[in-house]
Amino acid sequence: MRVFVCILLALVFSTSYAQDLKVKVVSTSFSPEVNQQFKLTYKLVLDGSGSVQISGNIGIKQPTYKDFTIVSQKAGSPSFNFGSFDMEMALHEYVVVLKPKKKGTLTVGPMAFVVGGTEYKSKSVTIEAGASTSGNVKAPAANSNLFGKIHLSKSSIFIGEPVVATMKVYSRYNRLSISDADYPMPSGFWNEEIKAGSKGWPAKTERINGVAYNVFTIKKDLLYPQKSGKLKLPAFSIDLVANRTFFNSGSEITIESNAPTIQVNEIENAPSNFSGLVGTFSMEATISKTELSADEGIDVNIKIKGKGNLQQLDKVDFEFPLDFDTYDPEVDSKFSSSTAGISGHKSFNYLSIPRSGGEFKIGPVEVVYFDPKLKSFKTLSGETWDVKVEKTGQESGTGLSTTDQQNVELLSEGIRHIRSETELFKQDEMFFGTTKFWTLLIAPFILFLGIAFVLNRRKSNPKDESAEKIKKAGKSAISVLNSAQEGLASNNPSKFNEAMLSGMFGYLNNKLGLDMAHMSKSSMLDSILDKGGKKETAQQYIDIIEKCEMARYAPMTESGSAETYANGVKIIEQLEIELNV
Repeated sequence: MRVFVCILLALVFSTSYAQDLKVKVVSTSFSPEVNQQFKLTYKLVLDGSGSVQISGNIGIKQPTYKDFTIVSQKAGSPSFNFGSFDMEMALHEYVVVLKPKKKGTLTVGPMAFVVGGTEYKSKSVTIEAGASTSGNVKAPAANSNLFGKIHLSKSSIFIGEPVVATMKVYSRYNRLSISDADYPMPSGFWNEEIKAGSKGWPAKTERINGVAYNVFTIKKDLLYPQKSGKLKLPAFSIDLVANRTFFNSGSEITIESNAPTIQVNEIENAPSNFSGLVGTFSMEATISKTELSADEGIDVNIKIKGKGNLQQLDKVDFEFPLDFDTYDPEVDSKFSSSTAGISGHKSFNYLSIPRSGGEFKIGPVEVVYFDPKLKSFKTLSGETWDVKVEKTGQESGTGLSTTDQQNVELLSEGIRHIRSETELFKQDEMFFGTTKFWTLLIAPFILFLGIAFVLNRRKSNPKDESAEKIKKAGKSAISVLNSAQEGLASNNPSKFNEAMLSGMFGYLNNKLGLDMAHMSKSSMLDSILDKGGKKETAQQYIDIIEKCEMARYAPMTESGSAETYANGVKIIEQLEIELNV
């Protein structure tokens, strides 16, 4: 091949071509530091139009390098390189290695190739040398061309107050792709991922010590601390491939980010009725009716909305009068996540039924929360309702019937009629030795033996909730995966990926008891192999999870999603056969 290229170049120098010439220039860096080397490569190439006559040698006119130090330079015929997408035919090449002498915007003037008395000039090259650094990011010494970093929106917060953890990759490589990634779950936090959308987070450019980096945001999480103290976030690790081209497999590089620490402060002097809410909130409390008859239902709805850890509120402490039967509330909620936190609403609907007539007071509803900006407690209060319940025909003015004690019955088992007949015993009648005496004496021993027998049976034949989860793990996982088809049908890749990941992670959680908060590639692989799964099946299982994780940043095609779903179902069915649990 090299002989062929040499013959071709020899013909070029003595032949007329129906093509024109142009000069291309490539720089290894447009933002070096002061006294940092960078290389400019100029190539004389054919652009495919017009005609040109080439004969004799090709001359070179260098630009002036007044703001740079020349480290080295050479000119000559370029080597033919298959490891690049640039397949243009270069006839001549000039390479110069320079170092900036000072900071600022510097310019390298046009360079020219002289062919048969005609000059073919390049464009000027602008260099940004050693500009000031924005932010407090520092490039690590290990690899200043590629590194990862976790940025925190705050360094000191209260329990229940959110902090945004942004995971970024800084790169000076032209081409970069992710082959594997591991994001350990932080301990001591309630985690909510912020969705990036179908196009992912936009790439940006940042300058660090005067050097420009392409910055890729790969993940954003809202973290709500559940305990106080100094909490450390685990570092994330990523395997990347740099400078991959059609003919070149590229360089594989593994990076690990920093592991920042957050100071979480205790909320001091909290009142006894503190709800645990942290943020800013408002409340609406409504009642369905204030006049009703006994045994007729009444609804009280408490709706809290705002921004903060509202999703962690399980209940609102609220009491009805004693003569009301009250049921557990129906809970409805809607939230949205952003870098500002989680906002939305949560409502609790209480159904209560009065069992007697009269006039009652219901309320007020009170919810105490903590405002981290004001560093003080706030109370949300609702009104007090006067409720009138009509009396039934069996009730007197006091709410009880005194004419017929047999009909008195309130609060289900609360009050019943008084016995009118009493059975008396003679004083000289002996209880000792009677049938009742021996029955009461032997009953505790029989009860003890019965309990011991039941416990022994349970120990020898365990059929607990854990065993039931293991048995139904496969069906549960496939049921969750089936919901991913809804994401395909509605062209919602985010919904598809979430359903797939939920089904795949949930299967190992139910089947092997793996804690979802500590799942990693290695722990999943080891657990599957320990329980009799084949290595090939385990790797295919992990590959599907990785595809769905990657699809968050580079969505799959419709056909690719359908194939991923089918493979997920197939592999879970295969593991049901292989695993010895």
